[in-house]
Amino acid sequence: MRKGFTTGTAAAAAAKAHAVYRMSGINTDFIDIILPDGSRMGIPVTCSETGAFVIKDSGDDPDVTHRAEIHACVVLNDSGMIKIKGGKGVGTVTKAGLQIPVGEPAINPVPRKMIEENVREAIGAPKGAVVTISVPEGERLAAQTFNERIGVIGGISIIGTTGIVHPMSIDALIDSFKCEIDVKLAEGRHIILVAGKIGEKHMQTIRPCEDAVMVSNYFGEAFNYLRKNDITEITLAGHPGKLAKLAMGHYNTHSAHSPQAQDFVSGVLGIPTGFNTVEEICLTHPSGFSSIAELISAKVKDDYGFTKTDVLLFNMKGDLIGQSHG
Repeated sequence: MRKGFTTGTAAAAAAKAHAVYRMSGINTDFIDIILPDGSRMGIPVTCSETGAFVIKDSGDDPDVTHRAEIHACVVLNDSGMIKIKGGKGVGTVTKAGLQIPVGEPAINPVPRKMIEENVREAIGAPKGAVVTISVPEGERLAAQTFNERIGVIGGISIIGTTGIVHPMSIDALIDSFKCEIDVKLAEGRHIILVAGKIGEKHMQTIRPCEDAVMVSNYFGEAFNYLRKNDITEITLAGHPGKLAKLAMGHYNTHSAHSPQAQDFVSGVLGIPTGFNTVEEICLTHPSGFSSIAELISAKVKDDYGFTKTDVLLFNMKGDLIGQSHG
């Protein structure tokens, strides 16, 4: 599958191209930039007197910023320093716990360093510059991301740790929910984990003032990260078809990595096997799911060392059918 480049790489390329224009008047359509590991990459760019932009290419990764225009405007000065600002469509950090302080534009540390290093290469040591990064469609694109959940308001984040986008990156998903955990920990909030939006929606019928961290299938990574941060009490919420897999010892709950849970659930409930789905069991034998919740709680505590793991189990309609007070 085809690799791409990050929004951080796009921003650095646009900034360097406009810096070159400001220094020399050369209007380039291709710019060579330095990546975080010291290697170099050539990036197509559109440049004019007022600024430059790069069309972000995510390769074969289904990234919401694919084909977005990442703009940069460079204004030179004699300060010897490079200042990086966020313009239209770049989010602002509003919650503590992220890599960027509250009130600053959501341009992560590695992209900031890339922008500074590449602009410096273009303008030399004596000069200074103010670099403004903007994304015309950033506010619209941000609505399709987790930004608002983690306290980034008004646009997208300029991100990337290697400069390269690897297709279908699980690491990107895990990094996203780790950021969300960081924000909640900084706010002193209790951590609730769900697989996705349906689990969160059902959980909020019980706890309407709380939101959850969506971890998809990667509960093991979330548990390890929480224990690394010395968290001892958590809540799990969702459908027993997903969460019962934790009681079975499977912490990646994707169907490619774990078996279906209906036979396990049937065995615990003491009913015949042969159901097509766990939801079918929920509808036909709705009693006894608190025993499933207790098993989930006990297994997660034993394997990860949590002292308290509450579990809330819902059927697909959103009925609370089982719970533990772990």
